Amino acid sequence: MKSAIDQARYLMRCRDFAGAIQVLNEKRGVYEESFDYNYTLGLAFLYAGDTGSASQCFEAARKIRINDANLLLSQAAIHLRRGNTDRAVQYYLDILDLEPQNPDAKRALEFVRAHGDYEEICRWVDDGRIELYYPPLGYNPKKVRNIAVALLCGALVGFLTVHFWPRNFSKSSRADLSSLVLSIDDSANARGIKKAYNQALEYFEERRDNMAQREVNRVLNSAASTGLKQKARSLMSYFEAPGFDSLKDNFTFAQVAEQTSLYLDCYVDWSGRVSNLEQVENFLSFDLLVGYEDLKDLEGIVRVTFDFVPERSIDPEKPVRVLGKVDVDGNKIVLKGRSIYQSVKEF
Repeated sequence: MKSAIDQARYLMRCRDFAGAIQVLNEKRGVYEESFDYNYTLGLAFLYAGDTGSASQCFEAARKIRINDANLLLSQAAIHLRRGNTDRAVQYYLDILDLEPQNPDAKRALEFVRAHGDYEEICRWVDDGRIELYYPPLGYNPKKVRNIAVALLCGALVGFLTVHFWPRNFSKSSRADLSSLVLSIDDSANARGIKKAYNQALEYFEERRDNMAQREVNRVLNSAASTGLKQKARSLMSYFEAPGFDSLKDNFTFAQVAEQTSLYLDCYVDWSGRVSNLEQVENFLSFDLLVGYEDLKDLEGIVRVTFDFVPERSIDPEKPVRVLGKVDVDGNKIVLKGRSIYQSVKEF
């Protein structure tokens, strides 16, 4: 006779999630301290659309076993459904720390890169496509053999759609910048800085906002006309804040230190160690020892501030990655923190 967990898994493969939940709930007193039980019940709730109950089950499972790739994938899926892509990305990076070749985490990161905006994710949730990024359930035993070929073709079309369509979609979704094209007067008064401005527009169309910001800074730091500088500032209002997964162009500490004014308001992804950690309510700040994650090469020290406190506490004894916007305080480089990541692996 099959156990309740095996019965539930069979029902889930048959897409009978309500039945799976019922079978497992009847055995709660027997399996309450079981990782497999809590994880399977959470997965059934997730597929049934009850993310609140799913989250509670996954948290219970995590207290029993913290480093399980499928559990992390499930918890990431909940954050993905809610549009909290930064949090989802942290879970996917944790999975890749545990299993560097994990295909589900890699595929999910590609999805976030291509479909990371909240409205698009809502559409995927609404039409059910978001389940492509849930832990797989396996084949449905109730499906008849003669539709297997049709399903395979459909999966192939879906694969091609996910991997090729987003690139065109992302570019076409950018704002209309026709009003920011240089006029004849702007071009006449550009004083040699026209190339930098036009390059900024091109980078923007390529979704390389970090590079576009650098070229905008060239314009703002030049002797360009007031009108041209106003257009450059207007372009900045269209830039999007990146995540760890979507930052296409990173800059090193040495680059920023050498010519800081050229990189103001650019985003950087720097790793290192934390010191002088301060936390007060919804405010977090610390010194980031850039490049010192292996305790060998210190590239520099920058103060990082967050206007929120991460869900996970920061361990000063472990390396950390910070995504932040470059700013200055006096003559010192500082970062306005956007995201922070620290591996769950023991060092």
